[in-house]
Amino acid sequence: MDPLPVLVEEWQFTCCGDPFAIGDLVRWRLSFSGDGDLGPNAARVTVDAVAGPSIQGEHRRAGSLLTVQHGAAAGVTAFGPPHAAGTAVRLTGAFAEDHHDLVPDVVPLVLGRIARIRAARVAYEAHGRVMVPDPATWELDDITSVTDHVPETGDGAVGTPYFLVDLQVVDPT
Repeated sequence: MDPLPVLVEEWQFTCCGDPFAIGDLVRWRLSFSGDGDLGPNAARVTVDAVAGPSIQGEHRRAGSLLTVQHGAAAGVTAFGPPHAAGTAVRLTGAFAEDHHDLVPDVVPLVLGRIARIRAARVAYEAHGRVMVPDPATWELDDITSVTDHVPETGDGAVGTPYFLVDLQVVDPT
Protein backbone atom coordinates (compact mmCIF):
# COMPACT_ATOMS: atom_id res chain seq x y z
CA MET A 1 0.00 0.00 0.00
CA ASP A 2 1.21 3.51 -0.78
CA PRO A 3 2.43 5.61 2.15
CA LEU A 4 0.37 8.51 3.45
CA PRO A 5 1.96 11.97 3.03
CA VAL A 6 1.88 13.86 6.34
CA LEU A 7 3.09 17.40 6.98
CA VAL A 8 4.99 18.11 10.20
CA GLU A 9 5.32 21.81 10.88
CA GLU A 10 8.92 22.72 11.55
CA TRP A 11 8.01 25.00 14.49
CA GLN A 12 6.18 22.14 16.22
CA PHE A 13 9.19 19.87 15.94
CA THR A 14 11.80 22.46 16.96
CA CYS A 15 9.66 23.66 19.87
CA CYS A 16 9.28 20.33 21.63
CA GLY A 17 8.96 17.49 19.16
CA ASP A 18 10.60 14.12 19.42
CA PRO A 19 13.25 13.50 16.76
CA PHE A 20 12.20 11.03 14.08
CA ALA A 21 14.00 9.24 11.27
CA ILE A 22 13.30 6.88 8.41
CA GLY A 23 12.24 3.51 9.81
CA ASP A 24 10.87 4.89 13.10
CA LEU A 25 7.48 3.74 14.37
CA VAL A 26 5.42 6.77 15.44
CA ARG A 27 2.00 7.50 16.95
CA TRP A 28 0.66 10.78 15.66
CA ARG A 29 -2.61 12.68 15.99
CA LEU A 30 -3.62 14.03 12.57
CA SER A 31 -5.69 16.84 11.17
CA PHE A 32 -6.93 17.21 7.60
CA SER A 33 -7.14 20.59 5.92
CA GLY A 34 -8.20 21.74 2.49
CA ASP A 35 -6.35 25.05 2.94
CA GLY A 36 -4.84 25.95 -0.45
CA ASP A 37 -1.69 27.37 1.14
CA LEU A 38 -0.90 24.22 3.09
CA GLY A 39 2.41 22.88 1.86
CA PRO A 40 3.80 21.53 -1.38
CA ASN A 41 1.66 19.71 -3.97
CA ALA A 42 3.28 16.38 -3.01
CA ALA A 43 1.39 16.63 0.31
CA ARG A 44 -2.01 16.81 -1.41
CA VAL A 45 -4.34 13.84 -1.34
CA THR A 46 -7.97 13.21 -2.22
CA VAL A 47 -9.81 11.02 0.28
CA ASP A 48 -13.27 9.55 0.66
CA ALA A 49 -14.28 9.84 4.29
CA VAL A 50 -17.28 9.51 6.54
CA ALA A 51 -17.88 12.32 9.01
CA GLY A 52 -18.28 11.37 12.63
CA PRO A 53 -19.44 13.54 15.49
CA SER A 54 -18.78 17.27 15.60
CA ILE A 55 -16.02 18.27 18.01
CA GLN A 56 -14.45 21.50 19.20
CA GLY A 57 -10.82 22.19 18.36
CA GLU A 58 -8.44 24.83 19.66
CA HIS A 59 -9.90 28.35 19.94
CA ARG A 60 -13.42 26.89 19.69
CA ARG A 61 -12.83 25.88 16.06
CA ALA A 62 -15.58 23.43 15.11
CA GLY A 63 -14.74 20.31 13.16
CA SER A 64 -15.61 16.69 12.64
CA LEU A 65 -13.93 13.38 13.13
CA LEU A 66 -13.30 12.17 9.58
CA THR A 67 -12.61 8.47 8.97
CA VAL A 68 -11.02 7.65 5.62
CA GLN A 69 -12.63 4.75 3.77
CA HIS A 70 -10.11 3.72 1.07
CA GLY A 71 -6.48 3.95 -0.06
CA ALA A 72 -3.29 4.61 1.90
CA ALA A 73 -5.24 6.34 4.67
CA ALA A 74 -8.00 3.71 5.01
CA GLY A 75 -9.11 3.56 8.63
CA VAL A 76 -7.30 6.76 9.61
CA THR A 77 -9.42 9.18 11.64
CA ALA A 78 -8.41 12.83 11.62
CA PHE A 79 -9.80 16.18 12.79
CA GLY A 80 -11.17 18.00 9.77
CA PRO A 81 -13.70 20.49 8.49
CA PRO A 82 -17.22 20.25 9.93
CA HIS A 83 -19.77 18.01 8.19
CA ALA A 84 -23.03 16.45 9.35
CA ALA A 85 -22.39 13.16 11.18
CA GLY A 86 -22.74 10.15 8.88
CA THR A 87 -22.14 12.20 5.72
CA ALA A 88 -19.87 10.66 3.07
CA VAL A 89 -17.49 13.33 1.75
CA ARG A 90 -14.70 13.53 -0.83
CA LEU A 91 -12.03 15.98 0.28
CA THR A 92 -8.78 17.22 -1.24
CA GLY A 93 -6.13 18.61 1.06
CA ALA A 94 -3.30 17.52 3.32
CA PHE A 95 -2.84 15.57 6.53
CA ALA A 96 -0.75 17.22 9.24
CA GLU A 97 0.69 15.96 12.53
CA ASP A 98 -0.02 17.91 15.70
CA HIS A 99 1.33 17.58 19.23
CA HIS A 100 0.42 21.01 20.60
CA ASP A 101 -3.24 20.32 21.39
CA LEU A 102 -4.46 22.05 18.23
CA VAL A 103 -6.16 18.73 17.45
CA PRO A 104 -8.55 17.53 20.19
CA ASP A 105 -7.51 14.53 22.28
CA VAL A 106 -10.59 12.58 21.11
CA VAL A 107 -8.89 12.19 17.71
CA PRO A 108 -7.22 8.76 17.85
CA LEU A 109 -3.49 8.37 17.37
CA VAL A 110 -2.36 6.91 14.04
CA LEU A 111 0.34 4.24 14.17
CA GLY A 112 2.78 4.32 11.27
CA ARG A 113 6.33 3.66 10.14
CA ILE A 114 8.27 6.50 8.53
CA ALA A 115 9.22 5.53 4.97
CA ARG A 116 10.61 8.86 3.72
CA ILE A 117 11.30 12.38 5.02
CA ARG A 118 11.69 15.51 2.92
CA ALA A 119 12.48 19.03 4.11
CA ALA A 120 10.00 21.26 2.30
CA ARG A 121 11.56 24.65 1.54
CA VAL A 122 9.74 27.66 0.14
CA ALA A 123 10.56 31.25 -0.71
CA TYR A 124 8.51 33.98 0.92
CA GLU A 125 7.30 37.19 -0.68
CA ALA A 126 5.99 40.37 0.87
CA HIS A 127 2.26 41.05 0.65
CA GLY A 128 2.10 44.43 2.26
CA ARG A 129 3.62 43.98 5.71
CA VAL A 130 3.09 40.21 5.75
CA MET A 131 5.48 37.58 4.39
CA VAL A 132 3.64 34.70 2.69
CA PRO A 133 4.93 31.53 0.98
CA ASP A 134 5.18 31.67 -2.82
CA PRO A 135 3.44 28.42 -3.92
CA ALA A 136 5.54 28.24 -7.11
CA THR A 137 8.81 27.91 -5.15
CA TRP A 138 8.34 24.74 -3.08
CA GLU A 139 11.40 22.45 -3.12
CA LEU A 140 11.67 19.05 -1.46
CA ASP A 141 15.03 17.73 -0.21
CA ASP A 142 15.32 14.13 1.00
CA ILE A 143 16.75 13.73 4.50
CA THR A 144 17.12 10.63 6.69
CA SER A 145 16.24 12.29 10.00
CA VAL A 146 14.84 15.62 11.13
CA THR A 147 18.06 16.05 13.08
CA ASP A 148 19.89 16.18 9.70
CA HIS A 149 18.00 19.36 8.86
CA VAL A 150 19.85 22.64 9.25
CA PRO A 151 17.53 25.65 9.30
CA GLU A 152 18.11 28.38 6.73
CA THR A 153 20.01 31.40 7.94
CA GLY A 154 20.30 34.90 6.56
CA ASP A 155 17.54 37.32 5.64
CA GLY A 156 14.68 34.85 6.21
CA ALA A 157 13.59 34.94 2.57
CA VAL A 158 13.70 31.14 2.31
CA GLY A 159 12.40 28.90 5.04
CA THR A 160 11.56 25.30 5.83
CA PRO A 161 8.08 25.50 7.31
CA TYR A 162 7.37 21.78 6.93
CA PHE A 163 8.78 18.30 6.82
CA LEU A 164 6.88 16.05 4.43
CA VAL A 165 6.79 12.54 5.85
CA ASP A 166 5.67 9.46 3.94
CA LEU A 167 3.97 7.41 6.64
CA GLN A 168 3.24 3.73 6.11
CA VAL A 169 0.10 3.27 8.23
CA VAL A 170 0.29 0.16 10.43
CA ASP A 171 -2.75 -1.76 11.64
CA PRO A 172 -2.38 -1.81 15.44
CA THR A 173 -4.05 -5.24 15.76
